Amino acid sequence: MNTPKLLSASLLSLTVTLGACAAQNDVELTNEDYDDIAVGIGSLVAMPGGGGEVGSMADASATATSGSLLDVELGVASAEGSSAHEVVIRAGLEYEYLVDCFDADGAAQDACGELTDSAAVSLSWSGELDTPRYDATITRAGEWSLTGLQGDTAELNGTGSFDASASFTALYRDVSRSLELSYDAQYQGVLIDTATHQVVGGSISYSVQGERTVQRGDRERNGTFSLDAEVSFSADGAATLVLDGTRSYQINVITGAVVAQ
Repeated sequence: MNTPKLLSASLLSLTVTLGACAAQNDVELTNEDYDDIAVGIGSLVAMPGGGGEVGSMADASATATSGSLLDVELGVASAEGSSAHEVVIRAGLEYEYLVDCFDADGAAQDACGELTDSAAVSLSWSGELDTPRYDATITRAGEWSLTGLQGDTAELNGTGSFDASASFTALYRDVSRSLELSYDAQYQGVLIDTATHQVVGGSISYSVQGERTVQRGDRERNGTFSLDAEVSFSADGAATLVLDGTRSYQINVITGAVVAQ
């Protein structure tokens, strides 16, 4: 029986910019490569302090139904405009949301609030992130739609993209590893509890292209690759990550920590 392995890495530098890069497969990914990529994706899905993908989905739902994140005490926020414009600061990272809201008849509302039934959300992240697990400079963007906000469970769909340059010094491994990653994301039927704003179902599909650098002493090896990643959410709030359909991990949606299954 295999014992689950907690993946732990110190991310020395992470820079994320919006866009996509083309890559050719010229390297066979090792177990360590998959583990490092899983740690990187886990860090995007959930960040300490309520950030990352999961935190952004909660923010979007809360903004659409309350009109202001100030009402749910999620940090520093501001609201302006005919619908909602929110800026939330967590751990030095700025999350910005532009939300247009509609009632149950599909009519545009002057302001988002308790009568909002659907919403269109443009979002971005930017700034310097400094946590015990990693440091980061991040920029990303996405376009989401929210429906069913008058019910118990709302549905989120949409797209997003990330570029990431990450350097890892892995615990228990005398090796430095660098990854240049480009993500295209598809959000498919993500379910959000409208009372708690917790993600309780659905999935995110990432198409990942990247370049890997491994350095051990004076030796350095480079290679490019591509892979598919799927993050699925369950009713209890847990998240499962599967890489290339074969490698499975659990993501802690509070901290972003990853455990290999």
